[in-house]
Amino acid sequence: MKKQKTYFVSRRNWLTLLAVFLLLASAAALPFQHIKAGNFPDHTTITILSAGAVLLLSAIVLFHGEEFFFRTAIPVWLWCLLECLSVFPYSSVWQKSGFLLLYVCIAILYTALTSGKLGKKYGIGGILVCAALLVILRGVPAVYQMLPTLLMLAGLILLTLSMKEHKDGLYHQMWGDRPDGRRVRSLSAVTDVGIYFMPNRNGAHTMFADTLDITEVERYIHAKRRSDIPHLSMVQIFLTAYCRTMAEYPALNRFISGQKIYTRDGDIVFNMTVKKKMTVEAEETIIKIHFKPDETLYTVSEKLEAAFQEGKAEDDSNFDRTASLIKAIPGLLKKFTIWLLKVLDYFGLIPLFLLDVSPFHGSVFFTSMASLGIPPVYHHLYDFGNLPVFLCMGDKYKTVTQQSDGTTETRKKMKFTVVSDERICDGFYYSRGFKAFKKYLLHPELLEQPPKTIRHDIP
Repeated sequence: MKKQKTYFVSRRNWLTLLAVFLLLASAAALPFQHIKAGNFPDHTTITILSAGAVLLLSAIVLFHGEEFFFRTAIPVWLWCLLECLSVFPYSSVWQKSGFLLLYVCIAILYTALTSGKLGKKYGIGGILVCAALLVILRGVPAVYQMLPTLLMLAGLILLTLSMKEHKDGLYHQMWGDRPDGRRVRSLSAVTDVGIYFMPNRNGAHTMFADTLDITEVERYIHAKRRSDIPHLSMVQIFLTAYCRTMAEYPALNRFISGQKIYTRDGDIVFNMTVKKKMTVEAEETIIKIHFKPDETLYTVSEKLEAAFQEGKAEDDSNFDRTASLIKAIPGLLKKFTIWLLKVLDYFGLIPLFLLDVSPFHGSVFFTSMASLGIPPVYHHLYDFGNLPVFLCMGDKYKTVTQQSDGTTETRKKMKFTVVSDERICDGFYYSRGFKAFKKYLLHPELLEQPPKTIRHDIP
C-alpha cells in the first residue's frame, strides 16, 4: 500500500507549546481589542465565537495533535469566517473583497498544508504573504487593533513549523475517512460511478452456496478438543478461516457508506446473534468481536469463548442497554432518531461508541444454523449500516458415497451460504477469496500458525 503523507505535532516540542501560548494570548486579547475600539457590545457574539474557535484549535493541538492534527483546519476556517464578519461593517466594498479573499486563502493554504497536499515552504510562505497583505489592507494606524489577529497568525505559522511527518509506516487517518474505516481512493471511475446506480445494499447483493465434506475436519476437531483447544468447534474454524482469507484478500473487508468505498484493512469485525439460553422464551443479544488478520485457531477460540460468556451473562450487555434506550423513545421521536442516525451514518459522523454496539456495522454477520438443526438460510443484507457479507453455516448431515471398488462409505457434510455486496470488489476477486476460504475450512491445521504474509488493501 502506498504510504499516505500525514503530519503531527507533539506537546513535547517547544515550538508547539509556544504556538499554543500565542493562540491562547490571541483569545485573551480579543475582548480588549473591541473594548479599546469602542465596539464591544456590538461584537460580543463574534468575540465569544472567535475565542471559542481559537480555544478549540488549541485543544485539538494539545490533545489530538499526534493523530488528528489535520482536524485543526476546522477551527481555522471558523476563525477566518468570524474575522471577516468582524471587519466587514467598517470596510469599503474593495476592502471587504480583499479581506474575504485573503482569509479564504489563509484557510485553504492551512488546510492543504496540514493535510499533506502542499509543501511546507509554499504553505508557510503563502500564509506570511497573506498576513502581510492583511496589515497593508487594514492600514498602519490600525495595526495595533490587529494584535489578536497577528498573534493567531503567528501561532498558525509556528504550528506549521513544528509539524513532523509520520515515519512509522502505518496508515494515519485523514479527511474523508470514517471512524471505522479508511477511504479507498484509487478505484476506477466505473466502480465509483456504479455505486450511484446501485445505491442500496439489497439491490446489489449476490448469493451462493457450497457444500463441505467435513469428515476429516470432524476428526481434527475431536483430536484438538482432547489436546489443546477444548472448546474447538466448526464456528471457530469458520471465523479463523475468514480472518485468514482477509489476510490474503483484504478487499473482502471493504464496505460502502455514503456512496463511497472504505476498507477496515486489519480490523475484522464479526457480528453474531447469541441466545442467552437454548429455550424458545430466552432472549437474544448481539456480540461483536474484533479480530486481526494474523489470528490463529488458538486466539480465535479464546476470544470467541470470552464473548460467548459475556453475551450469555444475566447482566445486560452494551448492545442490550443501547437497544433499551432507543426502545424508550416515543414513536414519532423514535422515527426521527433513526432518520438522524441514518444521516449521520451517511456522512460518517456516528460516534465510535455507537458503532461498537451496532449490529449493522461490521465486516461480516455470522450465524450458525447447526445449533438449531436446520439447513443454512440466505439472510438479506441490511441497508442501514455497512455490513457487506452475511455468512450462514448449516447443520451437519451424513451421506453414503460409493467407492470405485463398489464399497460404500458414510461421509459427514455441511452446507454454508454467503450473501455479499457485489460492489466492494469484482467477481474474480470474490471467487479467488472464497476458494481460499474453502481451502482453510477443509484444512484447519493450516490455521494453527499465523499467516506468513499479510496483504494490505490498495490506497
